[in-house]
Amino acid sequence: MLKTTPTILFSVFLLILSGCTTVLKNTSDLAKIAVANDQVMSGQVAAVIKSASLSDTERLIVDHAINQYVGFVNKWKSSITYLDAREPLFAEFIADYGRVVVQYLAIKEKVVAVHWGEYTEENRLLLSGYHDRAGRINDSVDDLIAAGKRHQALLDAIWLGQIL
Repeated sequence: MLKTTPTILFSVFLLILSGCTTVLKNTSDLAKIAVANDQVMSGQVAAVIKSASLSDTERLIVDHAINQYVGFVNKWKSSITYLDAREPLFAEFIADYGRVVVQYLAIKEKVVAVHWGEYTEENRLLLSGYHDRAGRINDSVDDLIAAGKRHQALLDAIWLGQIL
């Protein structure tokens, strides 16, 4: 039993270090998220997407996705850095984010991909840039979610250590 205690403590220490690294990375990514958010909120992204001749249904897909995103941001912007995997809100955040991702994919696959040839070269570059930023943001949110789960694993390990 005495030999396993240092091993448990060392494991807890490694979990703490890996969690801190992720949090710092996510903090630096908040600036990138802010830029992308400004582009969506200002209407710049929607204007570029709608620069092709879209059907009413395709315009509705874009508008619905933007509204879904705006609702997500308004709901979570004040608590994004304080999410705790132990709270029911964490699962709600993951579900809400999943809906935003589905809307993004709808725009990408049902609108942009269909009209790709209609966009000017400049707008294709903008759309490619938006797509790259969306991928990085998605990676950052995935890291945030993983950090929350690692934090929960750390708490579980400490609780287990106390029992042992």
